Amino acid sequence: MRGFTSLDDDRRATIVVGEGLIGSAVSARLQRLGTPGEWYRPTAWADPDSLGRDLAAAVDPVGRDRPLDLIWSAGGTGTTMTSADAPARRRSFERALGGLIEAWAGPVRVHHVSSAGALGPPGGTDRFATGDTPYAELKALEEEALTELVDSSVVYRVSSVFGAPRPGARAGAIGVLVENSLRGRETHIYARSTTMRNYLHAADVAEAILRNRAVDSDESVLVTASRSHPMYEVISLVGQVTRRPVPICYRPPANDHDMVFDPRLRSPLVPERSLLSGIKLVYDGILAR
Repeated sequence: MRGFTSLDDDRRATIVVGEGLIGSAVSARLQRLGTPGEWYRPTAWADPDSLGRDLAAAVDPVGRDRPLDLIWSAGGTGTTMTSADAPARRRSFERALGGLIEAWAGPVRVHHVSSAGALGPPGGTDRFATGDTPYAELKALEEEALTELVDSSVVYRVSSVFGAPRPGARAGAIGVLVENSLRGRETHIYARSTTMRNYLHAADVAEAILRNRAVDSDESVLVTASRSHPMYEVISLVGQVTRRPVPICYRPPANDHDMVFDPRLRSPLVPERSLLSGIKLVYDGILAR
């Protein structure tokens, strides 16, 4: 987890849990804003109780009296989950989040990153059809546990996220497509060429979350792109940016429903970045390594 505590006692502190695509983008945005008092503690996910202890050791007791924005962006892939795993992972989530809340003396507002792909839009459904999967079950359990643990929270249901690949970290399908195209490697796609997906660059998700900090509301937020794209169009845009072939092997779909949302339900806090410009960011990020 990474914390940002201003020297100004009137400013809210911020803690980001999870250093994946979204968490790293949130931390990078806070760093660019020049938020002082940054600290970092590695997260031992095998010991969820350690998060509260680490927080108590990292922050002076006086600093823990101020209001806190706790941005929870932790969460692994659901592709290897079974239904039997969901209850244990919920208990781990409760222990980790509960320990952090207990270790902080001031009021805590939790910003929880959930999944639009698994659960659909908050507050109802539109053209989106959700799948009955173990991952969807876990995200629903996490949202349920959140309401029991804290008085103030915001749930962000986020569509598919991508960014530049990093060693040992996920990059999303587009990050893999760009890197494999540059290396001349084949990418396995577990979908059909016409399957619709909704992709957001991680920086845009981070911007939406940080913009929403200033909004005094606990309503759930749909964080999606304004337009979804069929896979063949996504692959074509990747090739347009890399100017190289994009070798593809289509495999049996693991998730066959289209990810298409009513744009009227989308949060106005999400930046209006096109998919093409997001792919160019990934391309530039890979070349800059």
